[in-house]
Amino acid sequence: MEKTNKDFVKACLAGFLLLSPFSFLKAEVKITPVADISLLGGKYYLDADAASFQGRLDAFLSPALNLGEGHDLIPVYAGNYSGTQDIQELAGGGVLTRQRQTHTFSLKYVYTREFDKYKPRVSYSKALIKETKDEKWADGLFDYNTLSLGFDAEQERPHGTFTESYDFYQVKYPNYSTLLSQSQSVFNDTTTFNELSANAGSDPLDNTSHRLGFVYAWFPDPAQMKAGYDLTYRTYGDQAVAANPELGQSPFKSDKRADIVQNFSFRLSRALKPVYLGAAARVGWLSSNQGSYDSLQKEYMKDYYSYVDINISPSASLVFKNGAQFSFGLDWRRLYYLGRLKQNVSGAYGDAKINQTFWLTSLSARYPVFNRFYARAAYNYQVSSSNMRYEENYRYNYRASTYLMGLEWEF
Repeated sequence: MEKTNKDFVKACLAGFLLLSPFSFLKAEVKITPVADISLLGGKYYLDADAASFQGRLDAFLSPALNLGEGHDLIPVYAGNYSGTQDIQELAGGGVLTRQRQTHTFSLKYVYTREFDKYKPRVSYSKALIKETKDEKWADGLFDYNTLSLGFDAEQERPHGTFTESYDFYQVKYPNYSTLLSQSQSVFNDTTTFNELSANAGSDPLDNTSHRLGFVYAWFPDPAQMKAGYDLTYRTYGDQAVAANPELGQSPFKSDKRADIVQNFSFRLSRALKPVYLGAAARVGWLSSNQGSYDSLQKEYMKDYYSYVDINISPSASLVFKNGAQFSFGLDWRRLYYLGRLKQNVSGAYGDAKINQTFWLTSLSARYPVFNRFYARAAYNYQVSSSNMRYEENYRYNYRASTYLMGLEWEF
């Protein structure tokens, strides 16, 4: 009787495993390797000043695994090195960087059931940034690491496709910390120092984000359309909110910084082979409770990081059967800061809020040379203009251009 019960239990377990989602492990694994590597060289010009000739390397590697019908596992490595100068938006402003490298490892599992797909994923990335020539790798002030966990749910229907997503991000800046703990000798008032050091925080840029996204795509022949909305809630656990000392308040409040970011986007594309046309538009809004106090001029600004962001991006590509491709893109972006006051060249504040406009023109081409190798060339020209004239901390007004030429290998 005991043996019969054991056999029954074994049979039930075998049946469960056979019918469970993990039964695909018995199937034959099929590997589809995908790779794209490009090595380019070029120069960067900032306000007509040229940097030395430098290189750029981009690599994408993905041995996609089909584990059975409806089950796919997609590991990805994406790496980038840029030796050309560039202005990046870091810590709330435009910072000139000289060299950058980024390495991202991600893993996505795709489960397909009829017309629905479910995609859990995890990724980790490390970004290293040099602001000066003599700076060593891994010592950059704005180096950061990102850990991300996410999930997509996709439903394909006759009238269109719905996609819902959730992402969790944790970003850490290992080299960016306040120097207040090393500056006690600067303060004659021990009470003031203790109050500042207790609230300033040592890792003010480290943050955690939760993002929800919704996308609807539909295909009114011959066009394709996509509309989306995403909401991100970001907290800075070690960044206290600045108060207004002019009102008799302490330098920092007990509250921590929290941002809410919302984006509404729309994209239209149409294929008129061999021409492919596209246009995208986005309206974003960042709301932050963080303020800023300029102690030298005794000026307090509420909502210092809040802004409204408008972006329009038309594009066109000419694609040939042999793999040759010519592309043109235009990107217009306008930022309206909601609490950041403009300043003149000497730093005096005005009454108006800062606005900033970006124009980016992009030209690129690639042509097959042999086997899977392509000759590539790219040119970018960007203009940033603003009513902000004080630029001791960040760049608001500049003209920058980059040209790159080299080889790309696609597999």
